[in-house]
Amino acid sequence: MEDYLILGACNPALAQRVAVARALAAEPRVLLLDEPFAALDVTAAPTLRRLLRDLLRERSRTAIIVTHDMLDALAIADTAVVIEGGHVAERGPVRSVLSTPRSDFGARIAGVNLVSGVVSARGSLRTEWGADIAGAGDVEPGVAAVALFRPSSVAVHLEPPHGSPRNVLTVTLADIDVHGPVVRVRGAELPDGAPGLAADVTPAAAVDLGLEPGRTVYFAIKAQEVGLHPAHGMH
Repeated sequence: MEDYLILGACNPALAQRVAVARALAAEPRVLLLDEPFAALDVTAAPTLRRLLRDLLRERSRTAIIVTHDMLDALAIADTAVVIEGGHVAERGPVRSVLSTPRSDFGARIAGVNLVSGVVSARGSLRTEWGADIAGAGDVEPGVAAVALFRPSSVAVHLEPPHGSPRNVLTVTLADIDVHGPVVRVRGAELPDGAPGLAADVTPAAAVDLGLEPGRTVYFAIKAQEVGLHPAHGMH
């Protein structure tokens, strides 16, 4: 008596394994996968990522994976291509793209803040709306560049701070959300249309500061926490 596997009766993790195995069984030169782990829970997805990575390497196969999940790229891919507005915004080694993104979408995936502008003097970026951001980076004056900094590097104040931070930006809060063990607050869209800047604070700080959408606050970032990089899309 033969045994049959009815995919409709499988749990999502098993169904995905079968789908990957079936695709690889045809020995394709290139495998195209669209959001292959999107339907899986947090316990099943890592197992499937390892399985796919090992199979691709063992069989020397090339795969194109469409995903919005940074973990998919880190676990499986060698090269990342960021598509924004229907065009290639940046391309390069995965770790380079995720550590120093050059596009708004790449920055959102990597979980960092990105501000675009032109280097006005060494170590200083001038934005389109006239703000100056100090940072570290060997970018020549006159070159289009991006300033990158992590939400965890941002201190939130109710009044303009005094002291060591060289970068202070006025932000109107648009969104507040729980992000793991911290509360992530995000400002309104930047004047150039880029996504608003984000800061991570503790739940206690969010309560003490009375943070809520619509409130105007001040984001302070030390210059050494900001990286300045050329704005070109190839790493």
